[in-house]
Amino acid sequence: MARILAAFLSALLAVSRADQKPSSPLPTQHAYQDGKTLRLPINETATEELLDKWMSQALSGLMAAVASGRLNQMDTDDREEVHRCSKAASTVPQHAKCVVKVLDSTKPVKRVRILKNKPAIHVKHKPFKVATKRSKGKPIRKSRKREWVGGFRMARAKRSTSRVGSFEVVNRSSYNIPSTDDDTIFAKVARQMTKTIRKFKNKPGRESWRSTVQRIKVVGAEARRAKKRRDALKKRLRQMIDNTPDEFQDPRKPLAMKQLDAQDEEALRKKKAIQRKQEEVRVPMRMLRESIKMALVASGKNVTNFDKKTLKLISPRFLSLVPEQNDTELFNFLSPSLFSLHQEGDQLEKAMSLKHMLKQLPNKEQEAWLDFIVEAAGVTDAVDKAEKKQREMREEEMRGKDGVPLYFTKENVTGLFGDVEKRKIETFEALDKSYTLEQKDDLERLGYAFLNSKQLDIVYGSNSPYNKSDSLRMFKRLQRLKDDPHHLVEHDIRALAEAKKFRVRQKDITLSPFVLSPITLAPAATSQPIVLSPLVLSPIILSPAVLGPIILSPWVFIPLILSPRVLSPLILNPLVFSPIILSPVALHPFILVPGVFNPVILSPLILSPLILSPQVFSPLILSPFALSPLILTPMAGSPLILSPFALSPIIYSPQFYSAVILSPYAMSPLIESKLVQAEVILSPSWLS
Repeated sequence: MARILAAFLSALLAVSRADQKPSSPLPTQHAYQDGKTLRLPINETATEELLDKWMSQALSGLMAAVASGRLNQMDTDDREEVHRCSKAASTVPQHAKCVVKVLDSTKPVKRVRILKNKPAIHVKHKPFKVATKRSKGKPIRKSRKREWVGGFRMARAKRSTSRVGSFEVVNRSSYNIPSTDDDTIFAKVARQMTKTIRKFKNKPGRESWRSTVQRIKVVGAEARRAKKRRDALKKRLRQMIDNTPDEFQDPRKPLAMKQLDAQDEEALRKKKAIQRKQEEVRVPMRMLRESIKMALVASGKNVTNFDKKTLKLISPRFLSLVPEQNDTELFNFLSPSLFSLHQEGDQLEKAMSLKHMLKQLPNKEQEAWLDFIVEAAGVTDAVDKAEKKQREMREEEMRGKDGVPLYFTKENVTGLFGDVEKRKIETFEALDKSYTLEQKDDLERLGYAFLNSKQLDIVYGSNSPYNKSDSLRMFKRLQRLKDDPHHLVEHDIRALAEAKKFRVRQKDITLSPFVLSPITLAPAATSQPIVLSPLVLSPIILSPAVLGPIILSPWVFIPLILSPRVLSPLILNPLVFSPIILSPVALHPFILVPGVFNPVILSPLILSPLILSPQVFSPLILSPFALSPLILTPMAGSPLILSPFALSPIIYSPQFYSAVILSPYAMSPLIESKLVQAEVILSPSWLS
């Protein structure tokens, strides 16, 4: 766990420094090799979005762990509803609301401490008392003697310990906890045989058959996901190759091209030869399939999609690990699944499973013999090999062509960022070594654990690179108060559920130009200050902005479409060929924003004055506005068409070659603003 956290924090630091310029000129738009390191430059917006995504995933993972500990208290329908709610959640507050439903309908999970078998010498006080179960036969008799209880005279009921079936207090000098020594002789034999086999295989400890079956399911699911990813990647790459013009393909020398063509022809020839051999082998199989199909048709059976089904003839399965595939995809003839290690599938498969057949034995014997069968059959060895192969494949995918890891390690982090980042990784290594048995049990059972006082010093103390004295004092104060930390976690989950949104506070975007980078469905990116970051050929679509001022960041060919803006002024920000379409603007002053060819279409404006912002060929069409005066803003070739306005005086802003067409206006006088070759057509005015 600590290694994962260390890699995570190292990744955060690497991403946060991604915008720093190297000493030598290097590419800035594509991945490039820097010594033994593959660098992936990203701008600050992507950095903040990645950090926000990671933080959301961390919180969501914690909430999922809290909910998982209580799902067993809910019935099947409620659990399915929680799963559907969690899958549909797209934000942290939405997921928190799903978890709150679990918290409200279940009880907190009690922590169970394991007691050790102690002799009588450790019992210093009264002997241990054991109460046996009382039968529901006769009621408890009441004593006739009346005694004072508090300030009331009451008849006190007393239990009788003389009759069989009532509660009986038994005094003992010591007590025993059930152990494996209490197993039957058959269970002991099975366990010893399992232990002997594992010893021959040099395997430490023991592993239950249930965990083995679960590992098989995980390996199978991972293999299916990997295949799906590979198929999707191949399809995507083929589409990219097919859609890339020839002049943009990698240039190849003539000799190299001939060699590649020869290799392709040889590979194609071998592939065709293999296909011919496969076809020869499949000839009798096709004849067999057609014969069975004709027999089924003659007997009146449905043979729809028969050619696509898997055909199994006299091929029984023994000791199967997973249930038979879907009946709709399988034609089964005298091929039952016998002695399976699971209890799923059709009725015959369930009835003939080892688990069902061994139910006649006591539970301990059943588990012991299933463990022996799984180990003796080599199932665990096959799972180990499959897991090892998957790990090797993942490691191969996560390494570059020269074998250098594409992820952060202690070595490459030290080489990239120095001893400071090395100390961060060493901090989490020390934390990993300090976990107690109780914390490890919590991590396995609950999915999370709480740090003790010593571990808090490791992470937040004065010798840590994450030193934060106020946080350390707060956490230790909570420990001294003896408050239940689980209760605090649940309280924070409820607070998140009531929040409207959650995201990490993002820094200003500074010195990060946007070139050929469309901003679509990205309100987080547009709702933050953008300073000294020109935008070129990067349309803003479906990205509303709130409190996102843009300063000294010229726009060139930046259409603003379906992206309302509120409290996001433009200051010292020239606009060129940047139309505003279907994007209402409010509380959005334009200050020192000269513009050319910036039409405003179907975009109302309110409380959005133009100050010292001359405009050329920037008409307003179907865009009413109010409380948006023009101050020291001359305009040329910028008519108002079907755009009524009010309370918007034009002050020291001459208008050249302009027109007001079908645009009535009110309380909007012209103050020291000349109209030069301007027309007003069908546009009445009031108090102007």
